[in-house]
Amino acid sequence: MPGNRPERFDKAASAGADAVIIDLEDAVAIQDKETARSAALEWIAGRSSTAGAVFLRINGLRTPAGIADLAAVLEAAPSIPGLAGLLLPKARAGDVAVVADLIDHIAAPWELGALIETIDGTEEAFALARLSARLSFLMFGGADLAAELGVEIGWDPLLAARARLVAAAAGAGRASVDMPWIELADVAGEEAEMRKSFALGFTSRAAIHPAQPPRINAMLTPDPAALDHARRVMAAFAASKGSACLLDGRLIERPTIEQSRRLLARAGETA
Repeated sequence: MPGNRPERFDKAASAGADAVIIDLEDAVAIQDKETARSAALEWIAGRSSTAGAVFLRINGLRTPAGIADLAAVLEAAPSIPGLAGLLLPKARAGDVAVVADLIDHIAAPWELGALIETIDGTEEAFALARLSARLSFLMFGGADLAAELGVEIGWDPLLAARARLVAAAAGAGRASVDMPWIELADVAGEEAEMRKSFALGFTSRAAIHPAQPPRINAMLTPDPAALDHARRVMAAFAASKGSACLLDGRLIERPTIEQSRRLLARAGETA
């Protein structure tokens, strides 16, 4: 959500997404940066910590606007309990380390997200993902990365980078968020790419239109038959006292157990 469009903030917050990201970076022209920053912080200050997660995508830390964003957020910390965290654009390992240390210094309860959208950030993804307990997710920034690589924004040209981000996030126990679908009129194309994205291992997906969160949520909702199978897997594993076992003629070992456990967790069930 562009930070210079405060009249849209409430609508974005009611779209059914897990979190709203207010963008102070790419969506805001340089002459509007200060106004957007003030509008975003004012709106966040009016929200309680239980009103739904709000993240602020600040400008890059290697820009004057980014330094100003970070300073303003740190100064406003006591008055913005509705802020869940910061999304760092064009993230590098050093960015995450510095911002995490500053947040620790003021003891704010904020999470961090890292937007991986450069060649250097992609290369550092594994180290970056393990830098701070505050880091809760990695987000794939395919548009900027495609421009830097000189390729089209498409599934095949960006597959290797996507797979690297997913592996880095999974290895560190972080969530992984795929880039939003930008061809808004092509719903079939959006759903086809979502299937590939979640099959690759992404745990969520960004949205740029209120119509997208319901489709994303529907795609992420486990199939009832798959949930039933996962429950049977966990029951068979428990009955075997943690040893490999057979279910419907198929060998059930540790990898299958972990997949079933994750599927049940997505449905809010503990196993």
